Amino acid sequence: METQTRWMSKMIAEAEKAAPAMPWERGLRRQAMISRRLEREERHVKVTLPAMPAGISLAG
Repeated sequence: METQTRWMSKMIAEAEKAAPAMPWERGLRRQAMISRRLEREERHVKVTLPAMPAGISLAG
């Protein structure tokens, strides 16, 4: 096996620490963005978004 260089080891360690936002973590922010966009648009039929499920909490 080849040995890893120092920069490669650091790069792998940083990649393991990264945690992308999951869809349920960005729910309220995304819902607010969509509702603002829908309010600005001129539509004959308005689309409403359902409330966030009770089991999903972004606080804490």
